[in-house]
Amino acid sequence: MPAHATVHCLLLLLIAGSAVAGITFDQATTSDICGMCHRDIYRMWRSSAHAGSMDNPVFLAIYRRTESEDGPGAVRLCLDCHAPMVEVNGDDKLVRKITWEGVNCDTCHSMVSVELLDSGPHFELDVGPTKRGPIEGASELAHKVAFSPLHSSSLVCAPCHEFVNSEGTGILSTYSEWRESEAAARGETCQHCHMSLTVGDIVDPRIKSVPQATVNIHKMPGGHSLAQLHKALGVGVFPTRRGDDLEVQVKLHNKGAGHSVPTGMPGRRIVLRITVTGQDGKKLVEERTYGKVMKDAAGEPISRVVDYFGEGVTVGSDNRLSTDERRTETFHFTVPSESNTQVDTQLHYEHALGDGDRTWITFFSERRFIKSSNPR
Repeated sequence: MPAHATVHCLLLLLIAGSAVAGITFDQATTSDICGMCHRDIYRMWRSSAHAGSMDNPVFLAIYRRTESEDGPGAVRLCLDCHAPMVEVNGDDKLVRKITWEGVNCDTCHSMVSVELLDSGPHFELDVGPTKRGPIEGASELAHKVAFSPLHSSSLVCAPCHEFVNSEGTGILSTYSEWRESEAAARGETCQHCHMSLTVGDIVDPRIKSVPQATVNIHKMPGGHSLAQLHKALGVGVFPTRRGDDLEVQVKLHNKGAGHSVPTGMPGRRIVLRITVTGQDGKKLVEERTYGKVMKDAAGEPISRVVDYFGEGVTVGSDNRLSTDERRTETFHFTVPSESNTQVDTQLHYEHALGDGDRTWITFFSERRFIKSSNPR
């Protein structure tokens, strides 16, 4: 038997659930088992926010602190999306490996339905030997497969990207933002932007070789991706000098996101910062911030993530850029006309989680030098 055929047979025996391997598909399957055959997909998923939804250090610190201060009940809701397998295995104590895989392979590929209720989307999982996906006529090798139109629609993303509180306030509204967008009207789904096709093998070519194969990107980049941020927002900077008045116009265009920018949890913000430096080194700084601010029952702004899910929470303000929106921001600085001036424009993406925990990404930076209009 040729060497490649021997490898092929051994792999098939391994993944078919032999007693020696101890692998079966009659219950939830860990993603490292899936990765034995779906190597390219597994590698992409392993570096995704889905894979890190439970063991992300920032999330985990907040989770543990909230659990300690407010009790297990305060954090149970987090697990619905950060560790969905808890719904299957009841592992509230977080002791099983599969629980720590976050949004793993079986979370998505065992999903059979999503229902949009007044209280928010609800999903059903059917874990077992059948794995569901968007490919018609896929081969059944190690497990059964089923074609699922759900997996080609944005609806599959709704359960964890839409949340309505008991008062009917939309805390997390990415799915509904998309549904009302021009992108949705054009038939563009979440997968168009976040799971586009790339060269790769659906299964290990030693099991089944498919020339020029392509797969959907399973890294699913989002707001923490520089490429996605660049694709979402167009920026133009136009400084004008009139005597001692320096006007800076910044034109923003949500040109590439099928939802508001920023989207997701209310702690996400876009910060536009203009820094003007005169010839004497003096700096003038102005900022505009775009985001959704939530208020608690007492009308106070909320900063801790866990408090977004409390009773009586309402939307205080929302100045995010909606899909395809164009907005012009105008700044004025007093700078002596004889001074050469430097104008720095930056856009930052901030994810503030409360108690000092945040991520901060600079995704646009431009420097202009403005000559004096009245040289000595």
